Amino acid sequence: ADFDRVVDYVATGGYALRAYERYAKLRPIADGSLRLSHPRLAQAYRLNAGTIVEEDMLKVRLASVKRRLGRRLVVGDRVLGEMEEWFLSQLVPGDTFLFSGEVLRFEGLDEFGALATRSSAREPMIPSYAGGKFPLSTYLAERVRAMLADRSSWASLPAQVRDWLTLQRFKSVLPRANEMLVETFPQAGRHYLVAYPFEGRLAHQTLGMLLTRRLERWGLQPMGFVASEYALVVWMVRDLSLAIASDRLDLARLFEEDMLGDDLDAWLASSSLMKRTFRNAAIIAGLIERRSPGKEKTARQMTVNTDLIYDVLRSHEPDHILLRAAWEDAADGLIDIHRLGGLLRRIRGAIVHRALAMVSPLAVPVLLEIGRESIYGEADDALLAEAAGELADEAMRLV
Repeated sequence: ADFDRVVDYVATGGYALRAYERYAKLRPIADGSLRLSHPRLAQAYRLNAGTIVEEDMLKVRLASVKRRLGRRLVVGDRVLGEMEEWFLSQLVPGDTFLFSGEVLRFEGLDEFGALATRSSAREPMIPSYAGGKFPLSTYLAERVRAMLADRSSWASLPAQVRDWLTLQRFKSVLPRANEMLVETFPQAGRHYLVAYPFEGRLAHQTLGMLLTRRLERWGLQPMGFVASEYALVVWMVRDLSLAIASDRLDLARLFEEDMLGDDLDAWLASSSLMKRTFRNAAIIAGLIERRSPGKEKTARQMTVNTDLIYDVLRSHEPDHILLRAAWEDAADGLIDIHRLGGLLRRIRGAIVHRALAMVSPLAVPVLLEIGRESIYGEADDALLAEAAGELADEAMRLV
């Protein structure tokens, strides 16, 4: 039973950790009850008790690259600022992102924070923060889908919005409330797939990760994706409209619910998302003590400690109760797995595809999400407005 496993965890740390005395917090006494194995544990509990784990910030330092004995050595220099660890933990060396008015190349993490060098990449990732991760509610998403499908409800909308939706119907289609529209079209030398699930940014980001993994496995060479509150865009080199017309790409298979099985497990195993979620569970459960009398561990120290324990438990006790808790936390709060599962069930047999010659009106806002931040020394608001105008003009041009 779960209760027995919780007691065993508190008493011994669990099967994989019972050999370490520091995790043995309870000891049995003659009458069969359990008592603290050391009085200091009561003080440690009072210092660390709580179920709210704040978002950790890591310093981002501009680094320089040196060559020594034929090896590439990254040396940290001045601090550019701080970023939430949850964003940095998603990066791998070589990824580029915007920060402090510059395009930076992520070089890795050290004991002091993140190291980054300047880059000339044209399409860096856009940092996002915890305050921007609140998705559309389920009820609001349903209402938006119903409103788009019911033309009689447009009367209360502003004239510009009515014109925009009317143009979308002319250029492409507006899906029914229970359908999901998927558009494919070329734009600026690339081929785009835009899906409109209307399920919120968290579910769309997870869907984008899983779709790009599946498309890569099928040899379609996806280059990236961007998620908004109502849509998801994936771009690639291959002609998607041709792949669908020739039955090389089956949209029903692409959006099959089985992606929440092996694909999801493989993605989580290869990302640091689960390690970060496990760290929070370990802090709340008292496995790791952040505070001790007179000192407090840094975020980086906590991460190193919990990462080691996570790897041990995955190898030797994959059903450990803290691993289960971390999975449930990630599924509910970070990847919105339950909502994504509901989406995939809802659109089964209800995917509407339109192969277009150019971008549709509904796709313009999500395409502008790609590289929407201005780049120091190269772009400003005028350039962004010009790009928006060009996309809008193309969307409104008669086919």
